[in-house]
Amino acid sequence: MDEERNSPAAQVADLWSRKLDDSAEFSADVYWLAVPEVYRSYTRAATRGRREDSWVNDCVFHFLAGRTPVDRMLSIGCGAGALERHLHLLSAFRECDAWDIAPAAIETARRLALEEGRTNIRYEVRDANTPDFLEGPEARYDAVWFNSSLHHIEALEPVCEAVARSLKPDGWLFVHEYVGPNVFRLTPRQKEVIRAAFDLIPERFRRNGPSEWAAAPAIPDPVQVAAVDPSEAIRSEDILKVVDHYFDVVECNPAGGTVLQFLLHGIAGNFRPEDPESMAVLDLLIQVEKTLVGVGDLQSDFVLLAARRRQAPASSRTAPPDPGPTAYDRARSWLKSGLKSGLKSVLLSSRP
Repeated sequence: MDEERNSPAAQVADLWSRKLDDSAEFSADVYWLAVPEVYRSYTRAATRGRREDSWVNDCVFHFLAGRTPVDRMLSIGCGAGALERHLHLLSAFRECDAWDIAPAAIETARRLALEEGRTNIRYEVRDANTPDFLEGPEARYDAVWFNSSLHHIEALEPVCEAVARSLKPDGWLFVHEYVGPNVFRLTPRQKEVIRAAFDLIPERFRRNGPSEWAAAPAIPDPVQVAAVDPSEAIRSEDILKVVDHYFDVVECNPAGGTVLQFLLHGIAGNFRPEDPESMAVLDLLIQVEKTLVGVGDLQSDFVLLAARRRQAPASSRTAPPDPGPTAYDRARSWLKSGLKSGLKSVLLSSRP
């Protein structure tokens, strides 16, 4: 019993029971995607420019257009349930299953859903790394969602195989994920760019507390990352390869985050719409990341991926294919097309 309580799975469940969506760690003061302009830029890239309000809306109104509400959806790694409540607001499903490893997160999700009258969402505590986590009839889901949860799963192959079996023949897989270096072991080039971009930020926009200023960017230590959360980015580098093996990828859109996720950590609150000078600096930082990802100097750490159930059984394929750069590179060309106009806008706005 003590071994179970001290296992990595128990550690992860306890951590994410305390680390809910509305915690201070995800507030606009410290979290990069809580900054409205960053989120809009991120969403434009993730959706190939179709939307800037929500990547969830894009998945529903673009890929599921004319089909909603579908009969049944599944959300894996649902946390406190923000995704499912959003989908309910869009009338995206008739029924939805939602699972997470963290008991307190599931309790919170159930409570919030009931408070809002959403009785057609069934929340359960399940660990995706266990062999029987997705038992049941095949071909029962119209859509399966991973929202920043797949990079916490070590058993990528059995999970993706089970998800593929669970999808209806015309079902969709939506993956909104970190796919960068395992355990945030950043590349030398990535760290170089983050440090250089940090040096561009005027000191007054580096405040990270009431009377403190950041002296350097928050580049993570992989050893510490694994110690705090053994599931964090455990096999993130393999996600695109494994998903491509079990599904037909329709879109794989690079959304960025390679620089901004770490650069803005702890100082995000300095960039506010009511301060035009902070917005000018932020626009410059966004363009730095977008440009270097667009020209291939950096890979995008985050993607939005939409895929269909593969009609030919994955088990009949003798070996996994290459990691699927074709869809990724096609999407990156969309970023490239906007670079000239974006850089021109930044340069003009920075003129005295």
